[in-house]
Amino acid sequence: MLPTRSRLQSWNPDSVEPAASALSDAGLAVYTAVRTLDEGCDRMPEARAWDGPAHDAATQMFRRATDASSTFSHYTEAVAAALSKGAVRISSARTALLNRADDVDRGELSVSDMWVVLIKPARVSAEKADSLQAAAQAEQVEINRLLTALGDADSATASQVQAAAQHFGFTLPSPEDPASLFPGQGMAPPPADEVPNPMTLTGLTQQGVVRDSDTAQIVRESEEWTTEDGQLRKTLLMMDGGRHEIFEWNETLPCVEDTYYDKDGHEVSSTFSQDKTSYDGTRFTSINFADGTVVTMTRTADGKCSGGVTMADGRHGVLPDEFFSHPVLTTVGSALTGLEEQAKLGIPMLSPQSVENLGKVGKYGGPTLGVAMALYDTVTAKTFEDACVAAISGSAGVAGGWATGAVFAAAAAETPAAPLAAMAGDFIGGAAFGYVGGIIGNIVCR
Repeated sequence: MLPTRSRLQSWNPDSVEPAASALSDAGLAVYTAVRTLDEGCDRMPEARAWDGPAHDAATQMFRRATDASSTFSHYTEAVAAALSKGAVRISSARTALLNRADDVDRGELSVSDMWVVLIKPARVSAEKADSLQAAAQAEQVEINRLLTALGDADSATASQVQAAAQHFGFTLPSPEDPASLFPGQGMAPPPADEVPNPMTLTGLTQQGVVRDSDTAQIVRESEEWTTEDGQLRKTLLMMDGGRHEIFEWNETLPCVEDTYYDKDGHEVSSTFSQDKTSYDGTRFTSINFADGTVVTMTRTADGKCSGGVTMADGRHGVLPDEFFSHPVLTTVGSALTGLEEQAKLGIPMLSPQSVENLGKVGKYGGPTLGVAMALYDTVTAKTFEDACVAAISGSAGVAGGWATGAVFAAAAAETPAAPLAAMAGDFIGGAAFGYVGGIIGNIVCR
């Protein structure tokens, strides 16, 4: 089992040592008590307390009990020894992994709860950004080695305990045996990995998606200026080489646009918002994705919100009412999404106020991050999971390897696939951002 960093910090393998000792002592105590009874029964004829056929039968019974309790004592001793040995191995692997992660945290990198090595937000040159990305990938190799060693120690301990028990006749019930339904019978399934397994292609892909998407959200450099015609412009250069081009114009009917380009210079999405598109107070936001998906949202002066999604193939779906009152767009924070804080009811909006300080922020995911997060939490996690699988399988060629991250941890905690569902956020946020249009369309237009 591969635990999260926070769960591993709560582990205390040293506590297994006294438990193993108590188990061995208990087995020995049972054997000692039975042997004492056996010896006492043997001495009865000599003390003229009991003799004859009944006593002979009792003597044979206690002798068999002594033999059985002796075997039981050896049983508990063997299991205790396996536990004790395993505790030492797990403790050593745990300490090595946690210490390495702490060392990484003291530098320009950090290790997430999912054991993914990330770059700390910083204003750096393009050359420095490249070196940091290379350092993160190199450090990930060592973290993966130590994480794998921890998993091996945990698995080996479980195997050694079972092997010690099987030597004394213990057998696991078959899946068809009713006893297999009871965890106490030893058939409780092993706990699932809580983090991507670096020993699998899917796990390595998940780690890469988390790291790439996080890097795509770190602002490494920014520039702001005003054009001759009075248009305010901002350029945010991201750690991975991508960029956001932000435009503001028209003070009377404010317009804001954010066009996002990936690290290869390809346009990924363009978000446009206009406050009071006409003098009747209507507000409007649209998001155009490179794959042809278009999301439109409108809020009239009387507070009525509506919106829809149209995919490149012509499919159309209506945004659910819950989307427009969802708190995620506010709680994520305008610095991350670039969206202004909503009232009780509203549409996601870029505004001059919400993008005013973007040149100073450490991380910026863009408005589509907030929109996708709100949509995720207003549909079933299963639907979102399926959309992620379809997007990655179809566009990135990774069958069944859906993405990972922590930005949705709270929302995903209630789902059956919580450990992996919690990782879906970073899929939305970065290098894989080009797939978000398709995901949104698959959710709304299903």
